[in-house]
Formats: sequence, C-alpha cells, structure tokens
Amino acid sequence: MKKILSSLLLSAILPTTALAADIALYPTGPAEDSSFVRFVNGGSQPVEVTAQGSNARLTLDAAKPASDFLPIAAGKPIAGTMTRGQASQKKVSATAQPGEFISLIALDDANKGLDIVTVREKPDDFNALKASVALYNLDAHCATPALKVAGRDIVLLDQVPEGQSKRRQINPVALSVQLNCGGRPVGQPLNLGTLVAGQRYTVFLVPAGQSSRIFYATDTVAH
Repeated sequence: MKKILSSLLLSAILPTTALAADIALYPTGPAEDSSFVRFVNGGSQPVEVTAQGSNARLTLDAAKPASDFLPIAAGKPIAGTMTRGQASQKKVSATAQPGEFISLIALDDANKGLDIVTVREKPDDFNALKASVALYNLDAHCATPALKVAGRDIVLLDQVPEGQSKRRQINPVALSVQLNCGGRPVGQPLNLGTLVAGQRYTVFLVPAGQSSRIFYATDTVAH
C-alpha cells in the first residue's frame, strides 16, 4: 500500500500539461506552505483511483474508504480518475492553495454512476493538547444534520450546509457519535475509539439509498 501511495504521490504532483517525454516534478518550495489532497469513497462499492500519467492504482473500499492526505504543490493542478466497476468512471482534478487540504469524494449518483464532491479546508486551529473532529455533510437527504455524543444529549457538530464541513476541538477522550437527521437518530452509533491529542478526524455523512450513514477517517498525512 505504501508503495502504491508513493507512486500515486509522484504522479499527483505532475502538472496536467506535462508531456510523457519531458516530465518535471514540482515539489512544494521551502518558502511555501504545503498543500494536500486525499481521495474518499463514500459510495456502496469499491472505487479505484488512478493518477494521470501513471499506472499506479489505489483501491478504496469498506476497510479503508479514505486515502491518506498526499502532499502536492500549491497552485499546480493535479488530475486523475476515480472508477467503480467497468462502467462508472469520473475524471477528477483540483488545484490547491498554499496550506489547503482537499478531499475528492466519490458518491453514488441517481443513475448508479459516480458523483464527485470536492471539500476544502484550510486549518488554522492546531492544538497539541486537543483532538480535532470535523463533519463533512455530503447528503442532501439528511435534514438539519447533527452529530451528537452517543447516549448523551450533547451536540458535537451541527448546522453544516450540504457540501461543506465544520470542525471543532475536543478533549482527547474515548468517543462514539450518533447521527441525527431532522432531530431523530439515524443508524447505529459510530465508535471513533480513543482520540489522540494533536490528531485530526473527519466524520463523513453520505447518502445510503433512501437513508443516510456516517463513517470516519483519521486525517493522516502520507510520508
């Protein structure tokens, strides 16, 4: 997996206009903040990610629905393809600002294909003594979504518009969360385990047929 991620990273930082015969790498310069991109599968079946100009492939499935954040050069476009099965394929591209974290998220669309949603964050809230938890709302069916502490009437995150995110810092404790839509609990609690101080976590709210579901990823940066 690390070998595939390394190959994917090298391809991701190629400019989309680079020619195969004249490939140049553009790593982040020492005077410029790092930028990052990750790929997320919010659908019902495994998704394969291929970076443009490379045969390296990364599979996102139920066991690991989100890749690590891959460092990329700010201001330079990256491109690739996200594919599910033989028929559903989407080209993806993004250009990051300095210090920006981009998530490219594949969702099931109404025609059983893929829909790609881009969510951007520019973190400025790092605290080595706290954990950081975000909710990415990618589901139009969940009315007034809220993430509560499981078993308690404590709202962790709410008022997150569709296609956007919201993040807060909390103490590094053992945490399970419960999704609420329209004031009612949906699905089972999601166990995030014991949070680690200084670590960031993302809970993804995605459609699940006529209902909604949540899953999470640790916001790990690839090395």
